Amino acid sequence: MLKLKSIHRFVTVFFALLLLFLGVTGTLMQGLDLYKLVGKAPASDLDVQAIRESFDGPGDFQVRQTRDYLAKALPANFDYAANLRKGLADVRGAFGDVPLVYAEFRMIGDKPVARFGEGRGHVTVDLASGRLIDRTSADKVDTAPEGSIRNFFKHLHRMTTFGDWALVLNLMAPIALGTLIVTGLLIYFRLLGARQRMKRNGLFWKGGDQWRQIHRWTAIVMAVPLMVVTFSGMWLAIESAGLALKIREIGPQMGDPLRPGALTPLDDARLPGMLVVTLSAAEREMAGHPVKVVRLRDYAGYHQGVVVTGGENSRQLVYNAESGKAMALTEPGYPPVPFPFGWQAHETAKRLHRGDIVGMPGRWLDLLAGLALVYFSLSGLVMYVELWRKRARGGRRGLFWK
Repeated sequence: MLKLKSIHRFVTVFFALLLLFLGVTGTLMQGLDLYKLVGKAPASDLDVQAIRESFDGPGDFQVRQTRDYLAKALPANFDYAANLRKGLADVRGAFGDVPLVYAEFRMIGDKPVARFGEGRGHVTVDLASGRLIDRTSADKVDTAPEGSIRNFFKHLHRMTTFGDWALVLNLMAPIALGTLIVTGLLIYFRLLGARQRMKRNGLFWKGGDQWRQIHRWTAIVMAVPLMVVTFSGMWLAIESAGLALKIREIGPQMGDPLRPGALTPLDDARLPGMLVVTLSAAEREMAGHPVKVVRLRDYAGYHQGVVVTGGENSRQLVYNAESGKAMALTEPGYPPVPFPFGWQAHETAKRLHRGDIVGMPGRWLDLLAGLALVYFSLSGLVMYVELWRKRARGGRRGLFWK
């Protein structure tokens, strides 16, 4: 017991302020997320854009953009097959055999359009008139929005604000928090066992000052959520360090490692069949939700169909356009990303860390875990200082003791 308490105090002295900083910044970020989500802030809101950043994968894999949350759904009676033939004929008539890397349908205002990827950009055709609407050299991809308060808190929380050196602290913090949780629980259960031997079977009891009582009670209630936050935080800290090393390795002239390109030219003859398979697969999964975007592409050697659904719970659905099977963010042959287990695992870790892997209840529980971490850090420091003062009055001024 004395050794456990010594370890617990030792870690508290060195890491309580760091854990307090992470608890405060994480709680501010989660609190802002909940404020925006509960208040149903629009998709154009910078913080909402920051919340949704990277949901749908890196670079060319991502189809759903902020504009798609704001756009209207395609008409319920939209004739995909006929409009595919018409759109292809229009673009081929205007530009000949220019290589196309994707073909899609979406709404611009009240008009359904066909859009065809050309190089890094696109050509858009008004399906009603056959008129060319625009031609760009580079598609805009959603990135971290500038001016987002949420991302300001995020960079503080990840410590990227202070430079790559601070990522070491980000790695040490979950180790310290994990040590505090384990030693705290062992101390609690030893005390619980001793009380049960005295026929005192309550899980919660009074003992010590108010700081100590609330510290002990909160620890029991929040132990599991804090373990989840700790594990996922360690996972993300390792990946953040890996990303920083990768960026240093490839240099800025090599481009963004989070946005690899993997689109290759399409065969026009394959598109009708890909369309049929994609729409059939999506119909089975969409449960009556409207369609906002349908895109056909060749991605990393896979023929794929992508559907962006409408409604409050919009999703990006990706299918193998030959078999109709759903495809994940990480598949064999996808371009590498600087995360040890791929993009899918990285997004899963983030969903664990912020709690929304189980929906809004998880976010609220995560907020409580953040508040608990703030209290643990403060109360741990207060209890340590009070004990040190008592010892100092007796002439024992050492910072560490058994």
